[in-house]
Amino acid sequence: MVQRSTLSLDMQAIWSGSTGRENLGQLELVALAKQRDSATWSSIYSQQYDTMYRYIYGRLGRREEAEDLASQVFLEALQSIDSFVDMGRPLTAWLFGIARNLANNSIRRSQRMGPTDSLDTEEVDRKAPGLPGGLSADSLDLIAALDALTKEQRETIVLRFYVGLTAKEAGQVLGKNEPAIYALQVRAIAALRRMTGYETQRKESAA
Repeated sequence: MVQRSTLSLDMQAIWSGSTGRENLGQLELVALAKQRDSATWSSIYSQQYDTMYRYIYGRLGRREEAEDLASQVFLEALQSIDSFVDMGRPLTAWLFGIARNLANNSIRRSQRMGPTDSLDTEEVDRKAPGLPGGLSADSLDLIAALDALTKEQRETIVLRFYVGLTAKEAGQVLGKNEPAIYALQVRAIAALRRMTGYETQRKESAA
């Protein structure tokens, strides 16, 4: 379990409320969330914090900032839950949209300010499967190379191999079917192998 950033006293009261909402359907869960039911928000936070953290870490490569932004996802969700409309996609997909915006804003700020923070090399506690073909999820070269992918390729790699979603789950987040996710994954992995020099190293080893 990754470390969770300290929240304000008011927010901490919500996150620390009793749970028991894990088995609710989405319509009922959202209805209670819109009522600011503390047990419902505690359940959402408990179930989704690590997922949001893994996503943001996969985008930024900076552990402490990922912890802070993962907590911020739920603060913004609490503030904007009234605007959520159930269109058949899981609530998690909506949370990913908030996480994506926070990560994008952080990346834009870093680009304006210049490289001030180094990527973390510390191993991250994650349940996600390892990347195939000799690529390491903790490789600094890989984390940097992700930004050179197309938006959809980058999202696919982060959701599949940092967050650990299935192709079907990633498709729900991105609004795509499973074959499209697999196609994006294949193209993205091929591009990452080229950019990180994996193919060159493999050929040299085989020579």
